[in-house]
Amino acid sequence: MQKILGYMRRAIRTYDMIQDGDKIAVCLSGGKDSITLLKGLKQLETYFDKNFKIIAISVNPRFFIF
Repeated sequence: MQKILGYMRRAIRTYDMIQDGDKIAVCLSGGKDSITLLKGLKQLETYFDKNFKIIAISVNPRFFIF
């Protein structure tokens, strides 16, 4: 997870993705990518140099397999 957090911090700083006071919604489908993103942002929320809030939104994609 530390390696992923390093990539996230670098991308956030390089592309100036988060500003002070931002509210970030993460859409959760239950897959490993959205859960990893949520967990990483939640960890960054505690010690990142910008103040931001995370909110999780649960989504049911309703895939039907016949």
